[in-house]
Amino acid sequence: MNPLARSLHITVLDVFEKLTYDIPLYTPPHALTDQLIILGTWLGAVDKHIAKYVELHQNQFYTSRLLKSEKPSSLPWPQSSTSYRTAYLRNFPPKILLHIFSNSGIGSATYLLTILRRNLHAPTPVVGLICDSVPMGAGYRKTYNAFMHSFPSTFLNKFAASALAHTLLVLLFLSVAMARYEHPEDFWRKAILDKSLTGWRDVVAHAEIARERGWDAREVVLEDPPHCNHLKYEPRLYEDLVVRMREGGKV
Repeated sequence: MNPLARSLHITVLDVFEKLTYDIPLYTPPHALTDQLIILGTWLGAVDKHIAKYVELHQNQFYTSRLLKSEKPSSLPWPQSSTSYRTAYLRNFPPKILLHIFSNSGIGSATYLLTILRRNLHAPTPVVGLICDSVPMGAGYRKTYNAFMHSFPSTFLNKFAASALAHTLLVLLFLSVAMARYEHPEDFWRKAILDKSLTGWRDVVAHAEIARERGWDAREVVLEDPPHCNHLKYEPRLYEDLVVRMREGGKV
């Protein structure tokens, strides 16, 4: 790990202030009250990997607060929304940029936006959405592949993770079939818009739905980088795309 990454690792751990359990917020010295960036990270992401994206936003948007949303289970559920509102929503900024990764990121962002909408009693003030390696279709095989992607490749870990993944997915898809819950990708789309993990057809299909609902959605193809690792392989292009999105330019 280079000195910059080591320094960023400390920044991620120590400079962020926890609003609630596992929901850290970074406030720069000259923060503007109307700017917030939400990072919805992928399943199994560690701080040394998230640090690269924290650095990107800190360097390019040094007046924006940065909220790190790690997983749906870390977000406040409706019963805790009162304490969450008193902790943050009293001065909630009106402009939000979402930067989300994989289906875990879009899941955590969806739960957060659902809670914000309930507390604000108005549409959530999202002005931009950056999707990295998402949205993928929520079929059984693709969801399973995404789940397994976050685990180490040792045999015992893979064996245990595989058993856990199949158990959870069977319960989830049975619940959907029994109409107890919405299909995950339908829930994600409604909340946010009103290779082996992420197929390009899924991304194009979601982009078309976004355009139909009035969003200026554009797709960018990066063929070689692995899942959730585009910044490492295409740093200049990735940074340029993020800056253009934040500033309202054409991607």
